[in-house]
Amino acid sequence: MPSENLCFNPPGHDTPVPVYSHISSVPISSTHNLVSFAGQIGRDSSNQVPKTLGAQVSIALANVDKCLDAANATKDDIVQVRQYIVNLLHDRDGATDVPDPERVKLYAEWMGGRKPPSTVLGVQSLALKEYLYEIEVVCVVKRTT
Repeated sequence: MPSENLCFNPPGHDTPVPVYSHISSVPISSTHNLVSFAGQIGRDSSNQVPKTLGAQVSIALANVDKCLDAANATKDDIVQVRQYIVNLLHDRDGATDVPDPERVKLYAEWMGGRKPPSTVLGVQSLALKEYLYEIEVVCVVKRTT
């Protein structure tokens, strides 16, 4: 079994800073790879970042889709998700048990009924002040060769 760790960026995605790649894939058996995605944010391919959480969530999930495609993975391959939300419990309507119902709705629709383990973390800030949301995904993907 090859032990090569492949790091790469999906086509059509922004180019990250030179110190990391969007995707890492490493063999974990003779038939499967562990595939990890760097945190995907709500910045589109023209480097625009919308001001609302919902719009950023939508773009970040589309960026995860680009990573899934590049890794020959599907949402069925996702085994773990981490979501980071700036000021999760601040500036939200306290009338609901879910502090961010729009994100929950968008994420649930995107997952299409799949429910991998997921951690949601409220954070003070992300890499740049305009970022409100970031999502990390880990997959186990069957090898194609």
